[in-house]
Amino acid sequence: MDQQQEHETPTASWWSNIISFFRAQASSKNAAHPDNHSTLKDTLVSRILPEDYEALYANLGYRFQNNALLRQALTHRSFMNESGHPDIEDNERMEFFGDSVLGFVICNFLYQHFPQYDEGDLSRIKSHVVSEPFLAVIARELELGTYLLLGKGEAASGGHEKNSLLSDCYEAVVASIYLDGGIEPAREFLLRCFQEKIVTLVEKQHILDHKSLFQERAQEIFRCTPRYKLREIIGPDHDKTFEVDVFIKHEIFSVGTGKNRKEAEQSAAKAALAKLNIRTGKVK
Repeated sequence: MDQQQEHETPTASWWSNIISFFRAQASSKNAAHPDNHSTLKDTLVSRILPEDYEALYANLGYRFQNNALLRQALTHRSFMNESGHPDIEDNERMEFFGDSVLGFVICNFLYQHFPQYDEGDLSRIKSHVVSEPFLAVIARELELGTYLLLGKGEAASGGHEKNSLLSDCYEAVVASIYLDGGIEPAREFLLRCFQEKIVTLVEKQHILDHKSLFQERAQEIFRCTPRYKLREIIGPDHDKTFEVDVFIKHEIFSVGTGKNRKEAEQSAAKAALAKLNIRTGKVK
């Protein structure tokens, strides 16, 4: 029995200490102000309670062996500073670590699944999917903001919805999963979050700049820079359609349309890329 208690102490001590700390604060506050019915839940400035972890486990698709790691991943510096409790650690070190785990797993996935793209293309895709706005979207899907422990000031300023805090928290959660279970659970978690999104973005070519990519390919294959020329503008003033030709040397290679010239040029470049077999560099 004593061995079991010793094993459980590192997992339970952080939360037990923080509950005791804020319960004492709440009791003192209520004693000074009898009409104040502030609850421990309100004092924590967060909706996270021990029973809430079940919902979070379901969102993450992972059950922690050591809850202290998850609690630290959800603890913002403002909460640590306001609590003043020596056992409370913020998530900044985990954020640093999680960023590297995230980058490794995403790079490995891109390398294995998109052999037709070179280093420049893969870098553009990676930069997009590990960006702060992209990570914040995933964090919202997991409802991490609900569980993020913030100081009162940060919470009052809408910290639970800030992109920067959500993306940092997501990276910290990645680190906490790695530290709790190793690289395989972390990899599985990340691929559940990213794989479908990355494949959709690449297939629809929403990430890559078609003109830049086609220019790189044209210089490699044809030893020249593509030239774009407006062919015509069709339709009334309120609903114009621009048609653009893209030339390789002196011949039209592809045509694109759009609601403005820039969009039409991107469309023409996209059509040119579709005409090329990028894997071998041969024209279909």
